[in-house]
Amino acid sequence: MNTKRFPLPDLLKGFAVFLIVPVHILETFIDYSGRESLFGKILLLLGGPVAVPLFMIIMGYFVAMSKKSAARNMLRGVLIFILGIFLNIGLNFHLLLKIWTEGWKFDPLQAIFGVDIFYLAGLSIIILSGLKTLKYGQQWIAFALILFVSGSTSYFNELLMVTERNYILPFVGGEYSWSYFPLFPWLAYPLIGFLFQKTEPKIREFIQKQKVVFIVFLAFLFILVVLFSRFGIETTINLSEYYHHTFLFFLWTLGVDVLWVSMLWFVVQKFSEFPVIVFMRWLGKNITAFYIIQWLIIGNIATAIYQTKELSNYVFWFVPIFLATIVATRLFEKNKYS
Repeated sequence: MNTKRFPLPDLLKGFAVFLIVPVHILETFIDYSGRESLFGKILLLLGGPVAVPLFMIIMGYFVAMSKKSAARNMLRGVLIFILGIFLNIGLNFHLLLKIWTEGWKFDPLQAIFGVDIFYLAGLSIIILSGLKTLKYGQQWIAFALILFVSGSTSYFNELLMVTERNYILPFVGGEYSWSYFPLFPWLAYPLIGFLFQKTEPKIREFIQKQKVVFIVFLAFLFILVVLFSRFGIETTINLSEYYHHTFLFFLWTLGVDVLWVSMLWFVVQKFSEFPVIVFMRWLGKNITAFYIIQWLIIGNIATAIYQTKELSNYVFWFVPIFLATIVATRLFEKNKYS
């Protein structure tokens, strides 16, 4: 078995999950004035384009690279989807207990079927695994799907909103309050990773032969990202718009991600043994365990203090939760490989 790991994807995933935790604490613990503060908006911005979108791109890349059969990959997608159900039950256990024992007026199915990252990941793996079974045109179909998904999200946001209670449609799209990462628009990101993996040899060859052109492209891309930064930032810090964003934000996010990946590629080449880089790569390597543990801690505490704490208390909550998550992840890793 080949145990070789790719340092850049681990580093990217490490930063992604590191930036997600502060957002979860901000969203669930801190009161309105704190969430609307400059500090709160900076946290939302940092946890935006280079977190979930980039993680999904990396996932799509490795699904495309996988040598496993379509059936095994689809089974993996199903298992991740089921894990999403158990995670939602786990992180909302305190809330579900309150609903059951004290009659809290909250729909438990909305908590259990809240469309979080694991649901998106599972469904995306199933779809990409199906795409891999095609003998011809995988790249073109992936490209067409990217345009379709990212370009038609506005339409599906309206089409899939129904008045009766529904727990299936939010997995696909629509601006439901419990639909955080529906397939429209989020499927476009793993499709990007899938397409990149299929075209990577040509892209690498072009960059090697046309380094000056590539540098000019990055400079031009940086200018475009800056020019549209106000729109991108405003969309990112408005969580409802972020979760259900449309085509222009998708393009802006891709621009940010290309620049971010390019910068971290340089960093990992020059400073691979720098302590911060080593730590972030460790986080990326253990992203699933870390993500689950932090949500189990944050979610169950949030039921008791939901959006009631002042921003001045933020560090008091973040530091112990982050450290506890690291320790628990390290113990899980040690037992896993022992």
